[in-house]
Amino acid sequence: MNLITAFLLMILIGHSTSDYLHSITCPYENRNISQNRRVWCKRDVQDENCCTGFSFRPGISVLEDGNLQVQDDGKAFTVSVQTLAQGNGVYWCGFMTEDKVIVKLAEDYFAEFNFVWSILRWILFILLPLVAISTHIYLNRKHGDAKTT
Repeated sequence: MNLITAFLLMILIGHSTSDYLHSITCPYENRNISQNRRVWCKRDVQDENCCTGFSFRPGISVLEDGNLQVQDDGKAFTVSVQTLAQGNGVYWCGFMTEDKVIVKLAEDYFAEFNFVWSILRWILFILLPLVAISTHIYLNRKHGDAKTT
């Protein structure tokens, strides 16, 4: 069993990301801002009021070579992230006013998805009850054999 687990881990370690999408929804209630440029940026670690990123026009649905996907329903826009170009951290979504002021609508912590852990946790999820049941059966047999002797 340990040999199979080790082999599976060796295969999976080479691949660290997947098509997992982490999303954030950026609601806007005021219809006057529906045509303003959207903003996607990563919060600066030293200055929480600053961020590094870019703005984009409404109607754009794919950004950064497909790593970001944007959907807009007229009341909010949702940014789905496949790969983080700037790495793990707190990301903002918002809009830019005509005066070039960024208004933050939402923020969330984004981290690269660990593919190995995503598979390993399901294997452990299945193995843990099997080990518990097997141990219970083994101990009951052992105690049952001791009673008959």
